[in-house]
Amino acid sequence: MDSHSVSVLDAAWRGLLLVLAWPNLLYPLVGTAVAMLVAVLPGVSGATLLALAIPLTFSWDPLPVMLLFGALVGGATFMGSVTAILFNIPGTAPNAATVLDGYPMARNGEARTALGCSAAASALGSTVGILVVVLAIPVMTRLIRHVGPPELLMLSVWGLVSVATVIRASFIRGLATAGLGLMVSFVGLDPTTAEERFTLGTLYLQDGLPLIPVFLGMFAIAEVVDLMASGRRTIADEPSGRGLEGSLLRGIRAVFQHWQTFLKSSVIGTVVGFVPGLGGTVAAFVAYGEAARSAGPDGRFGEGDIRGVLAPEAANDAKDGGSLLPVLAFGIPASTGTALLLAALQIHGITPGSELMTQRLELVFALVWSLFLSNWLTSLLGLSLASPLARLTTVRTARLVPPILVLSVVGAYSFRARLEDVWVAFGFGLLGTLMKRYGWPRIAFVIALILGPLFELNLNLSLSLHRLGRIHLWTNPSVLVGTALLLGTAALPALRGIRRRPS
Repeated sequence: MDSHSVSVLDAAWRGLLLVLAWPNLLYPLVGTAVAMLVAVLPGVSGATLLALAIPLTFSWDPLPVMLLFGALVGGATFMGSVTAILFNIPGTAPNAATVLDGYPMARNGEARTALGCSAAASALGSTVGILVVVLAIPVMTRLIRHVGPPELLMLSVWGLVSVATVIRASFIRGLATAGLGLMVSFVGLDPTTAEERFTLGTLYLQDGLPLIPVFLGMFAIAEVVDLMASGRRTIADEPSGRGLEGSLLRGIRAVFQHWQTFLKSSVIGTVVGFVPGLGGTVAAFVAYGEAARSAGPDGRFGEGDIRGVLAPEAANDAKDGGSLLPVLAFGIPASTGTALLLAALQIHGITPGSELMTQRLELVFALVWSLFLSNWLTSLLGLSLASPLARLTTVRTARLVPPILVLSVVGAYSFRARLEDVWVAFGFGLLGTLMKRYGWPRIAFVIALILGPLFELNLNLSLSLHRLGRIHLWTNPSVLVGTALLLGTAALPALRGIRRRPS
């Protein structure tokens, strides 16, 4: 074992000690509890919680921020499956795949079995994803030293194109929404010439649009408006008295009986988590589809096959580990959750890249261990609290909307104590509502907004180095490989269209 691997193991140990130290342990515990409560309420997404949490942590040190956000990212994944299984209402978008077989199992008298399988698959799937991250960190710390402006430029462009191609909306809509997010990121002074861009002649916009009010509007306020417009008196449409039948132990055993499906789904989730724009929804449905394909005619998918619960839940939790790598090493968010995590890190002066992955590696491992602890706590507590937590879905929307709206306004104003930030939050809340209602992908907008400064900075640096003769863009192997990757990614929608066309 070389000295580099020893230093990584030492950082992992120090990160674990940081998490377990008092009162640091309170942050992942409280974060997990809050994430569980939010995730069990359909219509109130984990992104809403992350957006609301950012303003609350302005005065915090970096370590508590890492611990809290690790718990918030990991704590919401399993609990959404509780309402998916019991009420046919997915708590989060990825849990929509769990509905397909989880709810039929509940109707067939196997609710406890489905919940046991979901909890075990979630905890063990997250373990696989985090294990991959821990094993990959030594490689990433070496690789990152060889990554310069051209490589970061190609990664940021690939991230933008990937988002546009893999979302469920059309490619044109995804590309247009990413372009809008990129344009919004250019508001303010040009970093190279100091010329004003899209400022409308106001001093307020010279520093660009603040991310926190934008995120609060796009997620928290937009979700509140959508909830009010739905006309539902309560979150759930069914009473909360459904009994919990079946066997928890039989559900847990199913994960080990179908270990090939579990491992395959966990690997799918980890790989999908690494690709910008895919996220848990794609991971869950890809894993579900692969499990159904592998089962062949023997499967009862859609009628209550336990593998239809195992596969999406394992993939959904495994993707959390994979999504950490690009955001921590390169500053490339792979999902809405990691985009908000990146925003929180930047606000606290934590810059992803070489310094974070080498000199502050214990912070990275603190985040990883917090995510690991949160995933296991959520599964264990979720099993014991599934019945009372499920009753939260009967909370009247009239009681749920005001607190979220107040927190959104307070969070937007407290960011810089400027009333204009509140109006920005409401403006983007309207935009987010319209995008959600008419099927325009908010994730493409958010990731483009985050990637905009990275894209612009490395584009200017790459062109400057090219003019000075320090690099040759058109013969640079990284640029050539990146261009091929871009062309292949952009061709995916056309290839899918050809495959769907009848022969």
